[in-house]
Amino acid sequence: MKHPRWKTAALVLAVFAVTAACDEPRRDSTETTTVALEGAQRAEVKLRMGAGELRVRGADQEALLEAEFRFNRERFRPDVNYRLFEDTGILEIGHVRRRGIPLGNVRNTWDLSLTRAVPLDLDIDLGAGESRLDLRGLALSNVDIDMGVGEMRLDLSGPHRQGFRVKIDGGIGSVRLTLPSETGVRIKVDKGLGSVDTRGLSKQEGYYVNEAFGRGELTIDIDIDAGIGSVDLRVEPAGRI
Repeated sequence: MKHPRWKTAALVLAVFAVTAACDEPRRDSTETTTVALEGAQRAEVKLRMGAGELRVRGADQEALLEAEFRFNRERFRPDVNYRLFEDTGILEIGHVRRRGIPLGNVRNTWDLSLTRAVPLDLDIDLGAGESRLDLRGLALSNVDIDMGVGEMRLDLSGPHRQGFRVKIDGGIGSVRLTLPSETGVRIKVDKGLGSVDTRGLSKQEGYYVNEAFGRGELTIDIDIDAGIGSVDLRVEPAGRI
């Protein structure tokens, strides 16, 4: 593992267990944000979430982003930045305050809807919490995910317009990856301290592949550095709900 993120995640857990600090005032807040493409023909989306629940889905919408943020600490107030570089829109979402560990009752949820109209590069860096990434229908070029501590469900099923690459750097927790049946998939798993379960995949020269692999022009290449925890890989038929 090039960057042993599971060691960092383990340190975070240890600090949670032994650290006592003054807590911030709690006040439930909700903010909504819309970010227009402003003529961009493609977009790079960078998400940096320290702790909480992340929900991402694709939608048939004109705006690059339609978002709702719910939080109860000032440190979790979202910082949304967008700029154009030639024909590429660059969207970055993080926290106003990035340092410190919140204690007590923490509420921080990002509900993000991304457009299906342009190709997207996704770069997601997670801390502690849960993520539900429903990427069905998005025109993906590249997906890079760094997990921290928690649970992630990533849905890549359904038809795709182009092949793309996915890299998942695991931390401590579980990963459930739902895969398409009609697009070729090739997965390499660097197993850490945990388990790998598969459904609808076979082993071929050190890779897990689905039945569509090698039968068409499109391939989704997935590289998983498992960390500590479980990896669940499953192929789902097209048209499922």
